[in-house]
Amino acid sequence: MKFFGTDGIRGKASEFPFDNKTVSLIGYVLAEMLDKKGNGILIGRDTRQSGLRILKALQTGINAAGIKVINLGVLPTAAVSYLLKNNNYQAGIVISASHNPYTDNGIKFFSSKGLKLPDKVETKLEKNLVKYIEQKKVLKNNSKIKNLSGKNLIKQYEKFLLSLVPKNLLEGKKIAIDCANGASSKIAVDVFEKLKAKVVVINNKPDGKNINFNCGALHPEVVAQTVKKQKAFCGFAFDGDADRVISVDEKGNVRDGDYFLGVVAKYLKDNGKLKNNTLVITVMANLGLLKAAKEQKINVVTSKVGDRYVYQDLKKYKAILGGEQSGHIIFKQLLDTGDGLTSALQLLNILIEQNKTLSAMCGWIKKYPQILINQKVKTKVPLEKLPETLKFIKQTEKKLGNDGRVLVRYSGTENLLRVMIEGKNKTEIKKLAQQIAKVAVIEVEKNKV
Repeated sequence: MKFFGTDGIRGKASEFPFDNKTVSLIGYVLAEMLDKKGNGILIGRDTRQSGLRILKALQTGINAAGIKVINLGVLPTAAVSYLLKNNNYQAGIVISASHNPYTDNGIKFFSSKGLKLPDKVETKLEKNLVKYIEQKKVLKNNSKIKNLSGKNLIKQYEKFLLSLVPKNLLEGKKIAIDCANGASSKIAVDVFEKLKAKVVVINNKPDGKNINFNCGALHPEVVAQTVKKQKAFCGFAFDGDADRVISVDEKGNVRDGDYFLGVVAKYLKDNGKLKNNTLVITVMANLGLLKAAKEQKINVVTSKVGDRYVYQDLKKYKAILGGEQSGHIIFKQLLDTGDGLTSALQLLNILIEQNKTLSAMCGWIKKYPQILINQKVKTKVPLEKLPETLKFIKQTEKKLGNDGRVLVRYSGTENLLRVMIEGKNKTEIKKLAQQIAKVAVIEVEKNKV
């Protein structure tokens, strides 16, 4: 049994391992590994209808191990990381499947310092969990443990956000935000209004099922339409747990994480603030960003997909800025994980300081056409066991040369094979990507493990 993907445990909310018994064991296994001295485990969640049930099941397991839970309610993932870093709690959990539909859910783990757990700790958790499942371990109810509400702690996170930029920074600025009917639905509006922005908010009425549904960071074209219609200064689309953000310029052009990282990296470099002159990206970053960074003489470090791997490389190379095309952005001097709200405020601060529009700030980055195919697979056969697919990938790479690249990988959170190709000719790369996906699927079906 394998539980952990690139960001905790994720799957269908109505299926194993998200049944109440297994979720309780997950809570127990985490709590069992912790020092019993401390103020408890913080738990936050997004707006999915399954979240409250999973919270209660986790509480049962954590309490059985002798540790109390502080229920933070609905709030962004990054808020849990921030509160852990700035208070004295034993660990943190976020119940969220991020950008996935409401039928999915997930459990993300954070250390007492607010960091995503390293692979070796996840491996130990998984090993113990499997052991208890096989033993059919029964947990004892611990009625002596008194769980607490932590909603008052949310004010700490909000105060942190407001401290990032000058007071009244956004006075008179019309900002459109899409909250994806998720964790940012209340706090994002509160923060932007307190900064005196003219907020145009959409998709901030969660009902447990509409999280990420045709909205938010997965569908930035929705807020782009609002930006154009309302003639806003710019717009932002958050995902379900608000750890990522996609920007939209004043013309309604969608500007993903590649543009965001390029704009901020250049600004920091020009102002002598880009530590070690280094930007950390992932293998999914567009070739256009790589070439633009090279022209600006910015050093680029490429990490694996996943914001915790970006963080690891930020630490390794003593850099302060990194992120993903998908909108996870880490400002390491502020937070140790991606935060859509922090990112949006940092970008707005730069735009207003420079007295420029987002489209003007993005002008120096010329992105290559990119095709991404997400192909469903029943099982993830290791790519090294797909010789025909590897052969076709090498042929494609040779054909594209220095003006393109190919990346084939499995999703860390879903049963998807991702085929990404960049090149100068969109029609050509689309055809090549489709061919690779077709060859791979046929070979996967023949080589199921």
